Amino acid sequence: MGYFSEEDAELYRYLYDLNGYLVFENVISPDQVAELNVLIDEKIPPLPDDCEAENKPSYSIYRFGKAGGSYPSGPGFLDWGQSFVDLIDHPLIMEVMRMQLGDAFRLDRIFGMRMQKNMPNGKLHSDYGASEPFANAEPGKHYPQPAYQALHGFGVAVLNLADSGPETGGLRLIPGSHNSHYKLPDQVRSEKITDMVICPKAPAGSLLFFSEATTHGTLKWTADHERRSLLYKYCASQLTWSRTRVTAPPDATLNDRQQRLLEEPAGAKWFFPSLFEDEK
Repeated sequence: MGYFSEEDAELYRYLYDLNGYLVFENVISPDQVAELNVLIDEKIPPLPDDCEAENKPSYSIYRFGKAGGSYPSGPGFLDWGQSFVDLIDHPLIMEVMRMQLGDAFRLDRIFGMRMQKNMPNGKLHSDYGASEPFANAEPGKHYPQPAYQALHGFGVAVLNLADSGPETGGLRLIPGSHNSHYKLPDQVRSEKITDMVICPKAPAGSLLFFSEATTHGTLKWTADHERRSLLYKYCASQLTWSRTRVTAPPDATLNDRQQRLLEEPAGAKWFFPSLFEDEK
């Protein structure tokens, strides 16, 4: 392991597997946070004044700088400056994704998240596992994951550019839900019961990681300041969310690892080499 000591890596691997998420504070310096926020301010308009609960704002308002996945191919916010590009292979991101995805993985999609005061909860959901929309799991019945369905092959690195947590709102999730063999109960999905849902403290400059099989969503934003998060979504090299891709900005400078992270899907080690070959 590179970023962690062997002892710490053992602990974090256990906690990530147990809970389905990890938070590391003070990863990005205040100067870097300020620089990224200035670059974002130059590219996105202010939020409308009426984005409150009764208006039920759409994802088009929440999200910015989108590329890959549900959005067209392109560089997304990577085209807003080299500072965004250099984060795709941040050493901490590489080490945690290596824990989850192995030595061969790629950047599958990106987007930013923003919220202003009184924006409502975002629904709880899972993109993989028993609770994903197309799993055909029946409520209350044990669901054995079929061999052809992806389970833990997608992971997310969330860089916070503003303070978030239980007092402000932001990302929320159900710890351990990535390993559940049962579909999310309707009482939880409908918000009648939320005791098991947490909103981790993640100050500006922190990195929060979670498996996309972990049930997650957003908690109503109650802070006076705007929520700002950058989401870098990775997957095992042989997987892909959709036909669209994150592509390199035309004027960006990419190192070898960054170039490989933006390559097309391919079988790990066969046609997609390890991202960590140089560390052997």
